[in-house]
Amino acid sequence: MASAANTNMNAVRETMDVLLEISRLLNTGLDMESLSICVRLCEQGINPEALSSVIKELRRASDSLKVSENSTSQG
Repeated sequence: MASAANTNMNAVRETMDVLLEISRLLNTGLDMESLSICVRLCEQGINPEALSSVIKELRRASDSLKVSENSTSQG
């Protein structure tokens, strides 16, 4: 029983490693933790395209905040 659990954990690790490499090749900017969260959300039925749109929008908002913070701190 423990052997089957170890085999399953190794398969999960290998899958996540491959997904992380694909993520890096596609320049997604996702780290292992973020990618893992995205995978779990997709496994729970979240639409991957919608998830992608949300991530892009959050990045745009974050970049806008950084720009506005930099312009107010330099002024």
